[in-house]
Amino acid sequence: MSLAVIDTNEVHLIGRLAELPVHKTMPSGDVAVDFRIVVRRPPAAVRRQSTDSLQCTSFRAAAIKAAAGWAPGDVLELHGALHRRFWRGEFGTRSAYEVDVRTVRRVSRAPATKPRRRPVTTGAA
Repeated sequence: MSLAVIDTNEVHLIGRLAELPVHKTMPSGDVAVDFRIVVRRPPAAVRRQSTDSLQCTSFRAAAIKAAAGWAPGDVLELHGALHRRFWRGEFGTRSAYEVDVRTVRRVSRAPATKPRRRPVTTGAA
């Protein structure tokens, strides 16, 4: 069996957007979008924690453009690869895993929430 068949780094996730995406410009001038999605763990894997929050990044123009219309709670489907990135922090070298997103699409919008009613004020007390 060849190594090309053995080594596979493919991620396919469907989950809810945790918070608004963040657009950032890298020192190189490249633009990226960062976002987190929350996915449920399979029932057999649930112990104390039933979900995972996964950091995602994309440098793809289509994903950056699409992210401008997303809202927390939207359901997203994405494909990409898992990467570990390293950086120097205040306390030495740090690392984190993130999904490098190749394609992403919104499956459904977040449920509409009722607007909060403002308290009625009745003049100075």
